[in-house]
Amino acid sequence: MGYLPSTRARLRRAYIPRHTRSQWRGHRIRHALSLTLVFTLTFTGSALALSYSRFQSNINQRDISVYLGDERPTVRPSPVVESTTEPADPHEGEELNILVIGSDSREGANVAVDGSGTSEGMRSDTTMIVHVSADRSRVEIVSIPRDTLVDIPSCTLPDGSTTRPQSSAMFNSAFSTGGRTGDVGAAAACTILTVEELTGLYIDDFVVVDFAGFVNVIDALGGIAMYIPEDIDDRAADLEIEQGCRLLDGTTALGVARVRKSVGDGTDISRIGRQQDLVAAVIREALSTNLLRNPARLYRFLDSATSTLTTGHQIGDIPEIAGLARSLSSIRAEDVTFITMPFAWSGYRVVPATQYVDFVWDALLADQRLDSIYSGDAPEIALAVKEREAAADDDAAEAQPAPPPALPEDSETETGPAPEPPDPDDGRVDPTQCTKENAS
Repeated sequence: MGYLPSTRARLRRAYIPRHTRSQWRGHRIRHALSLTLVFTLTFTGSALALSYSRFQSNINQRDISVYLGDERPTVRPSPVVESTTEPADPHEGEELNILVIGSDSREGANVAVDGSGTSEGMRSDTTMIVHVSADRSRVEIVSIPRDTLVDIPSCTLPDGSTTRPQSSAMFNSAFSTGGRTGDVGAAAACTILTVEELTGLYIDDFVVVDFAGFVNVIDALGGIAMYIPEDIDDRAADLEIEQGCRLLDGTTALGVARVRKSVGDGTDISRIGRQQDLVAAVIREALSTNLLRNPARLYRFLDSATSTLTTGHQIGDIPEIAGLARSLSSIRAEDVTFITMPFAWSGYRVVPATQYVDFVWDALLADQRLDSIYSGDAPEIALAVKEREAAADDDAAEAQPAPPPALPEDSETETGPAPEPPDPDDGRVDPTQCTKENAS
């Protein structure tokens, strides 16, 4: 039997006709976080027209509505908010859920990047739900392990045929199921339907990025700084790198994202953490540089970034990208939260952890801040929750401390030797302080 959502999760999933939803949302489609954080159009006159045309033609947009059907989670109507900024966010006041899918295609330009030759079929390597809060004050990113056992609903293919529903199937097989004819839009649609069945969330649209696209985006940023906690020598990922604060170009970053069996416990779960660290590094780099004030560099970045994307029918519209970017201009790196869907082990696979996973989905449904304690392996979550409760009890006890016993007048307190300060010349870099300035 496949994973069965909790009763509460089932009750919260109402279905309404698609034409009714469209009255609420209309064209509520946005762009992936990495672009919305940096895309404020700074060109003017003919340069703006040239840039608009080039960037828009770079983006491979797909209308997947025919694949999604009419039975999808309810979308709450959001308040209408008139924007006072230009360019305007046409959907200000509405929360957004965007599915970002990393494709491990070995075809086309990806052959040169991956080096492992072509292979048939379409597969997803990484999937993240990117939730943008209605007030644009925060972004939550939830990774779904590719090895999660889920129920995959019947999916529509480009020729009009449908696939059979599947129980206890690996999550990443939804992409290959919908994409068996080679259509990226149908592959994304089947993944969206699977995520909606799993979470109860309405997914506004999607972004698919492949190997070549990942490399191009990081190279366009001039590389990213990332702390590597241990030496890595992995032939499968074509990666050899020493421990420490390292400046990664696109190809090396791809190796870090793909490495699996030779690092940590060799599971997909341990790889998710590295992938989240890479995305966080991209965000920090985009936020910490003067990218928006350097038209030449901005143009090169956008030219590379937009050419790597396959998106929904309207998610790549340049005016909407610019408006959303403007409304997210106050976002800081600390306003972005990464977690992994709570899970429990089932042999070599995982299943959603029923005692914790609804805390995540309910928070996203209510557009409330995620509690990062509900991330990853269920036993580790239980331990973290227990430690938090114990710390809270200790804090409560310390709030009303008992007076210390009085010491005799002739007594003297004894103290041990002061700890030695760390050697400033030991060559180590604090992982939290790894930047381009101290990376090598």
